[in-house]
Amino acid sequence: MTTTMVYHAAVRGIKLDKVESKLEGDLDLSGFFGINDEVRPGYEEIRVKFKVKTDLENLETLKELIRLSPVYDVVSNGTNVDVQIERK
Repeated sequence: MTTTMVYHAAVRGIKLDKVESKLEGDLDLSGFFGINDEVRPGYEEIRVKFKVKTDLENLETLKELIRLSPVYDVVSNGTNVDVQIERK
C-alpha cells in the first residue's frame, strides 16, 4: 500500500517528502493453530497508519490512491486462491 501511494502520487505530481507506514492486526491464535474450528485462521482486523510529510492540502486524495493498491484490494475483497502441490 505504501509503494502504491508513493508511485501513484509521483505519477500525479503530488510531492511526498517522507512516508512512514505502520501495520498492525488482530489474530486469534486458536484459529491460526487450528485449535478452534469456530475461529477463522486469518486476521479479524487490520489497521494501517501512515505519517506523510507533504504540502498536499487534502489527505483524502492519498486514501484514494491507497485504494488502488493490489494489497489493499486482496485484503479488503475476497480473492479466489488456487493451491497446487506437486511431489518432486
